[in-house]
Amino acid sequence: MIQQERSRSTEELAEAADLYLAIGRITRVLRRSGDLGSLSQGSAAALGTLVRSGPMRLSDLAAVEHVTAPTMSRIVSGLERHGYVERSADPDDGRAQLLTVTEPASALVNGLTSARIQRFAAALEHLEPSERGTLIAGLTKLVGLLDD
Repeated sequence: MIQQERSRSTEELAEAADLYLAIGRITRVLRRSGDLGSLSQGSAAALGTLVRSGPMRLSDLAAVEHVTAPTMSRIVSGLERHGYVERSADPDDGRAQLLTVTEPASALVNGLTSARIQRFAAALEHLEPSERGTLIAGLTKLVGLLDD
């Protein structure tokens, strides 16, 4: 859990602001790279979760993505229109539906057909393997802390 009570120094806050702005710039630059540009950030994130986690109910996906069920319903409807998601009956509960990604969605999210991910991968090639590992570990930990 992130402690909000502690007072932070000017230097700590400046460092946090610099990193926050850098992440925003990276996101904006990659957004201009095409392909996933037809998807909102929320749609791309939900699609990525489905590709990585496998089929799940809409309510479960909404919980993972920290959005309401009506918001996720709109996101999923858009993903269905793009041909990225299909609904099927949940074998454990015939009244419920499972969301499953299509092959084009998997190819897009895994970078096989994504200009954004190809551009990002090209930039990462300029980092040493140890730098990439540190970056991945640090960002993964930061996401976990922010999710709490």
